[in-house]
Amino acid sequence: MIKKVGIVLFVIGIAMMLIGMPYLLGYSTNECLKYPLYLGLIVTVMFTPTKKQKRK
Repeated sequence: MIKKVGIVLFVIGIAMMLIGMPYLLGYSTNECLKYPLYLGLIVTVMFTPTKKQKRK
């Protein structure tokens, strides 16, 4: 269950970065687009899916 929540938050972070991309590329001067860009980056890095290592 926790893994599914992490994956959903990862996808939300990717979507937030895509929403803020026009501000980063200079197509928009709307200052409100920089918040989803940077928050999306933080959320994506925090919830990046990783494999757990098996102990021997």
